[in-house]
Amino acid sequence: MEFKAAIFDMDGTLTDSMPVWDGVWALFLERRGIAQDPDITSKYKALTLTQAADYYRTNYGLADTPEEICAAVNDLVREGYERVELKPGALDYLRRLKRRGVPMCVATNTARPLVEFLLGRLGIAEYFDFILPCAEFGSGKAKPDIFYECARRLGAAPGDTCVFEDAPHALHTAHAAGFLTAAVYDPSYAADEPALREMADVYVREFGEMG
Repeated sequence: MEFKAAIFDMDGTLTDSMPVWDGVWALFLERRGIAQDPDITSKYKALTLTQAADYYRTNYGLADTPEEICAAVNDLVREGYERVELKPGALDYLRRLKRRGVPMCVATNTARPLVEFLLGRLGIAEYFDFILPCAEFGSGKAKPDIFYECARRLGAAPGDTCVFEDAPHALHTAHAAGFLTAAVYDPSYAADEPALREMADVYVREFGEMG
């Protein structure tokens, strides 16, 4: 698949970090002596961190402010990121795109300090022209605006820009907005593989499969 620019999600796409996020809210509640509803994870996956914090605050009657909840969750994620590694083939693929002169960025729900920490720790920060966290942009991936903004900054039209994602809701948004789409397998979304394959221009289980 040929494209002139690339937008990468981080968690679950470039990095094997979804287990950190999948368990962070249960850990957050556990440290407050609260048991989490086992079915709640699917309800917040499409939310920004601030939206999820407000959801937990309301549904669990927490006294913390949304800002305090976000800070506590980010601290837990930072601990988890110490153990996270890149997805198979990710580094080699980024090198290939860099050699081809393809401009790249990261669009993510994760806060900038955490993104900078993890990309720096894994040695891939240098491959990206910029990072655009949803919270800074003011909109999540349920709307295409963040992808449009990334493409604008990268100097490419949506039809010439490939969005790399593991999450069905984000991939659907990018696909519907006219972007090229590459779905990257992650165990957190294993049950969604048929839907991801249908939406994506290409579906890969690891980056070595990208042409």
